[in-house]
Amino acid sequence: MTSPPTQDAEFTRKVALGILSTLQHKGLISAAEVDAILRAAMPKPAGPLAVTPASTPPKPDASRIRREPLPPPVFDIEL
Repeated sequence: MTSPPTQDAEFTRKVALGILSTLQHKGLISAAEVDAILRAAMPKPAGPLAVTPASTPPKPDASRIRREPLPPPVFDIEL
């Protein structure tokens, strides 16, 4: 059975924080580096969406339209 996405996200967040905390306590990364990693991982606030007018789809190229089906493939296999 799968868990809800919110539980998965919470578990992932706690594991990441635990790893960063362990690396910091062992002296492998500094507190400033931990803060920078956490800031970079934060979701960006959503800005207003730009509204663009819908464009008409391009017309198909007449030279690329097949009028007849392709013949079946031929396999030349020696046994």
